[in-house]
Amino acid sequence: MRILASVLCGALFGAGLLISGMTDPQKVLGFLDIAAIQTDHWDPSLAFVMAGGLVVAFPFFRFAQSRKSAVCGGKIELPTRRNIDHNLVIGGLLFGIGWGMVGYCPGPAISALAFGHTETIVFVIAMITGMVVHKLMMTTLDKTAFTRK
Repeated sequence: MRILASVLCGALFGAGLLISGMTDPQKVLGFLDIAAIQTDHWDPSLAFVMAGGLVVAFPFFRFAQSRKSAVCGGKIELPTRRNIDHNLVIGGLLFGIGWGMVGYCPGPAISALAFGHTETIVFVIAMITGMVVHKLMMTTLDKTAFTRK
């Protein structure tokens, strides 16, 4: 049941990304180019997509906060940290730079793989490579910190 629910939620999310135009990097870049406001070429539609996502997600997060387990079983693990540290700031900066450079963030990039565009494939490979390198670096740093104690 959990796998079916995951597939259905993923398909719904991907369909929403497709319908909203978030799988089109030019549409995203049109939103991020705030300098285009002066020339009336700025595309504000992504703000409405984000607002719609918040309106839909907020009640579900509130519902999840009141539960110990997920509807389909399994533990609910919501974030508990509220501090802003250097890892969060650096991660946010890297995410923003990448999003602004190519117009993709991870979800829409994976959804856009269905179109088979070379740029999307290269982006996803680079994204996965970055994730693997980060994981290896953190594992190495954790082992180094552990052996120094």
